[in-house]
Amino acid sequence: MQYCTNCGNVMDDNAKFCSKCGTSAAAPASKAPVYSQPVAPAYSQPVARSAEPIISIKAKALGFVGMGLGIAGLIFAIIGLLYTFVGISEHGLGFGFSIAFSLFSMPVSIIGRIMAGQAMDGGNTSGSCTAGANLSLAAIIVTCVMLFFGFINLMV
Repeated sequence: MQYCTNCGNVMDDNAKFCSKCGTSAAAPASKAPVYSQPVAPAYSQPVARSAEPIISIKAKALGFVGMGLGIAGLIFAIIGLLYTFVGISEHGLGFGFSIAFSLFSMPVSIIGRIMAGQAMDGGNTSGSCTAGANLSLAAIIVTCVMLFFGFINLMV
């Protein structure tokens, strides 16, 4: 495939004259501009991006703090639940200790759940946010069970 040196028209390889302007294919016109083969526009290649979206530092921090509070709340709730069962079996100070641990567990777990939820709303869908939200919810449930058995212990 060749191009006319006068007008830039596409010509067959065997053509001796341009079908548009009549210029000879062998000899370019002396005063006419010389056209080169058109070049396809150079598009830039797309920038390779990671599959992970950009997450703000605040959302990452809220996720980690929410997970930490969820773990702490669950530990306090499990220890309090153990004291509740000790109090049921021995009628001692188990219920007093379970109330003390619930005073730590419940607020810490609720705050951890809220912080993990805010991190998820901020775009952080990492495992730390999901773990923080789930651990906090588990701590809240264990604390409620602990208080339920503690009140049953008082009534018996």
